Amino acid sequence: MRAGVESDDIYVALVADLARTGMPTTIMGVALAGVGLFVALALGHTILFAAVASGVLASACRLALVLRQMRRLEGGPLAPREARLWERGHVLTIFAVASSVGTLVGTVFAQPRMDLQMLATGLLFGYCSGVVTHLFGRPVMAASALLLAALPAIASAAWFGDMPHGILAAMFGLFLFGAVQAVFSAHRTAIRQIRLRLDMARLARSDVLTGLANRLGLREAFGRLSRTDGDSVAIHCFDLDRFKPVNDRYGHAAGDALLQELGARLRLLVEAPVLAARTGGDEFVVLQPGVRHAEEAESLARRIVHALSAPYHLGGETVSVGLSLGFACAPSRAANLDDLVRRADAASYAVKRRGGGVAAGGPSPGASWAGVRAAGADPGAAAC
Repeated sequence: MRAGVESDDIYVALVADLARTGMPTTIMGVALAGVGLFVALALGHTILFAAVASGVLASACRLALVLRQMRRLEGGPLAPREARLWERGHVLTIFAVASSVGTLVGTVFAQPRMDLQMLATGLLFGYCSGVVTHLFGRPVMAASALLLAALPAIASAAWFGDMPHGILAAMFGLFLFGAVQAVFSAHRTAIRQIRLRLDMARLARSDVLTGLANRLGLREAFGRLSRTDGDSVAIHCFDLDRFKPVNDRYGHAAGDALLQELGARLRLLVEAPVLAARTGGDEFVVLQPGVRHAEEAESLARRIVHALSAPYHLGGETVSVGLSLGFACAPSRAANLDDLVRRADAASYAVKRRGGGVAAGGPSPGASWAGVRAAGADPGAAAC
């Protein structure tokens, strides 16, 4: 029941909104129990007792589902596949409640009791207004629930054949059409709002010039890392050698173009969960989680230096810059971003004084050392 215009991020956000329907679900369950039981006792139809019981049970199941989803969302956003599972649970419970309302209201309008028809009308309109107000994020689901609840009432009212009930059936039909239109209109508005919100969030966490993460994006990505035993996290810090002469000779526009091309190369070089960030003018940090051996961190460091040191073609000119890269590792459970950046920065400055290249930062206090083959670099690396 996913609309074609929804990206994964928008889809996940809209499914997450279903967890905010606890109160309307409770209200509808109470109303269905009260009105349904009164009508069932008044008419004495076994089918009504069954419909009311199934609707109240479905409301209780949906409330439990909402509460579980709220607790799950406290741990972070849903993955698209996980969101589909939650959505299916909502579909089952919502359709069960809608079918219960449709059965109850349709049965009542097949009887000549005007007092009961008045109660059924109030229940139907209350349910439909709740669907439009709270379920528009899943428009196909909401429209289906509206049809399940309202079509039996329309058919029963039309069955009477007299003028008042015919007019009532026509009114129900018009209101149903308007409700479905309102659902899809609200869905389109919600998509625009969520897309704007997501775009603003991305801008707040990304560097405008290169498209890489910025300091905030780096820190948030580090905070989301899983702290599992047996692996480490590496931080690579580097800046560009001979970048200032490029700006001085060719202008800042050429310098910006070089940084943009560098960002494009970095995006091609690293894949999630590895993250590249620009933290200053020509200063960059690469976050590498899930490191099992020091050689993995060194291998990525050398690939970065090799890829980014290749000549850049800027407006008919070919320029080259060097890199001074330092990296540091720490066990994931004890890793501290500021400490890793400090150690990697120190290694970067040390190797810059020797003419550029790759260097491994010293360990944090109390950490062990593991040898790493880093030509022209410090003869060691923090244990990975």
